[in-house]
Amino acid sequence: MTFLKRRRNLFFLIIIGVLFFMLIFHIRKELISILSPFIWSIIFAYLLNPIVNFLETRKINRSLSILLTYLTLISIFIVIGWTIIPAIVDETKNLIHDLPYYTEQVEKFLLMIRKSTQAQLPVIFNNFIENSINSIEDSIINKIKSISYIVVNFFSGILNIVMIPVVTYYFLKDKEYFKKIMIELMPKKWRIKILEIAKDSDRVIGGFVRGKIIVAIFVGVFTALGLYLLNINYAVIIGVVTGIIDIIPYFGPVIAAIPAIIIAFFQHPIKAIWVIILFIIVQQIEGDVIGPKVIGSSVGLHPVAIIFSLLIGGTFFGVIGMILAVPVAGTVKVVGKHIVDYIATNDDNY
Repeated sequence: MTFLKRRRNLFFLIIIGVLFFMLIFHIRKELISILSPFIWSIIFAYLLNPIVNFLETRKINRSLSILLTYLTLISIFIVIGWTIIPAIVDETKNLIHDLPYYTEQVEKFLLMIRKSTQAQLPVIFNNFIENSINSIEDSIINKIKSISYIVVNFFSGILNIVMIPVVTYYFLKDKEYFKKIMIELMPKKWRIKILEIAKDSDRVIGGFVRGKIIVAIFVGVFTALGLYLLNINYAVIIGVVTGIIDIIPYFGPVIAAIPAIIIAFFQHPIKAIWVIILFIIVQQIEGDVIGPKVIGSSVGLHPVAIIFSLLIGGTFFGVIGMILAVPVAGTVKVVGKHIVDYIATNDDNY
């Protein structure tokens, strides 16, 4: 009877688990909307915590350290608001005005390629080229439509913009309190091992993420400055986008360079060559000089593993997935290493 009772209890637990996950899946959009401010607050608290800790080691009260960090960030945002934001607004207006022209030119260029290769390539390749052109056109149209969607939803996100700094402050201020809660929620049997994994993950991934953000800022600033000196249209917008996408290893610089090269080419073909040279120089400085000094040692992943993780992240989660692919892959490697070490040290039990 005891065996049957255990099986019945296990069956009910499975049913309850399935129903619970079905409920979570059904309300996932509402759940994400509710939790997103807290998720962003955790991310910002994680990124700002080293700065606050540094100030605290200088005998500054933790609350005051957080406020000093906030004031520094606010000052930076004010400077950006006075200098960069107006340029972005002006360039955005010009881009919206000129976008039909660039779209038409790209479509003509792709159509010329299709006509020039149509007689030489098999039908399957011609169909592939035609489908690719249609896909690019649909993508451009969808991006234009999404601009209005972003503007409408911006005002609904004002509450989150106000809430996130407040929640981040309390996460930073009461770090030990939340840390204690998390530790108490861990099973005692696995508590030490989980803390070891968390510590190793923070050492490997934390330095990479924070360093990559610093490097991305450098890449964005120098790219915008270089494009401005070359008199390329939308230099500031391209620089900002380049800095953001540069977080993606390998693919990021290539993705960012494509629109800059296209815009430069339609201004003057020779400018496209100068833009290519600019991106090569910036990437060389990043890879050989700034990157190793700021980021230090990598996450310890082979380039093939990084590319594989980028493809998986991009396929399932788009650009966000590609940005998070390397940190997630690095965390998986750390967890896998601890599992292998645990099995090796307890091999006698198997």
